[in-house]
Amino acid sequence: MNSDQNNSRLPVRRDSDDARIQPETDTQAVMGFLPQTGTVGADERIPIAREEGYDPLAIKLALAPHASSAADKLRLFIFIIAAAALVIFLFPLDRFFKPAPHDLGPMSIGGPILEESLTPANVRQKPWLKTLVEIDRLYFQEGKLTDAMRLAESELGKLTDKDWETWQKVFYRYWELLSEAGKAHVLKTSTRAYLAPFPEDPFANYYFARAFLAAADRIRSFSPETKTAYRQEAISIAGQIDRAGSALDARRQHPQTKKNESAVLTDLYQKLRLEQARLYVLVWKLSGYEEDEHPDVVYRDRALDICESEELSGMKETKALKATIYTHILDRWYWFEGRQIIQSRQKRRKDLQSELETLVQELKDAEKL
Repeated sequence: MNSDQNNSRLPVRRDSDDARIQPETDTQAVMGFLPQTGTVGADERIPIAREEGYDPLAIKLALAPHASSAADKLRLFIFIIAAAALVIFLFPLDRFFKPAPHDLGPMSIGGPILEESLTPANVRQKPWLKTLVEIDRLYFQEGKLTDAMRLAESELGKLTDKDWETWQKVFYRYWELLSEAGKAHVLKTSTRAYLAPFPEDPFANYYFARAFLAAADRIRSFSPETKTAYRQEAISIAGQIDRAGSALDARRQHPQTKKNESAVLTDLYQKLRLEQARLYVLVWKLSGYEEDEHPDVVYRDRALDICESEELSGMKETKALKATIYTHILDRWYWFEGRQIIQSRQKRRKDLQSELETLVQELKDAEKL
């Protein structure tokens, strides 16, 4: 097939200037020769396109300038903002990138008080400091828990009631040691006595609640009378913690509270609320984990509200408590039941099961860290 046949099929435009064919070189003889082409103007393209049968709207759009108008840009910007807001609302980051739950830990005044702090000035101003240093030396340095508790009991027993507030840190360390030793009855007795003059003390409320819960946990079978007594006391302690928590929150929000002090108060507040949630679960347990319209269901929902509050939602302990509540609900959820009202909202069984599985997985992931 020669080059003239190939050229006849190409849609090139021939001008009069190209009528004279240039002599072929050796290369052109082999590859063929194409004459120069010209540019077709817009005025010429429109009739050609019409002859070819193109739609008038397509011709208009093809020849129109591609630059967007200001109105088009504004509409696009509004659309992008609306789409971004919709994505943030429907797919929040904390749903897919949840922080690992962390331990709340027990309430404590901190590590050991070292003997270097026993300067003459400190000893004169803080007569309790020497006793606290000796207790901490026995416990933290020598590992003598029993001896440390005995020393604390001996020194605290010498005080009058008016000295209790001054020696509060020794009381705090003593309760911490009792809790570590599992002395629930002694801890409950000591904190109850301290709460009489200082009902809103956070440490006393915290360790009193822990002692009460520890004692209740040891009872395997509750008689009706015991259930009634424990239920009433649990509600009473939870109410007392509520007042102590409110006082802590007021101190935390005061404008003169320093940043580091606010962090300490927040930590105390979280620990108190967690014990309050556990007390509510105990009340619900004593009613037999009832559901629907039983009056004690309100305590179950209060516990869930605390677990889902902004201050406690990321804690490992609250996630574990919430998982326990969900497990008890599902254990009593019969297959033919469609929905249940939980925290004033109707929930389906499969939704609650899905939430429980998510909580369990988050707790497993936290253990690996």
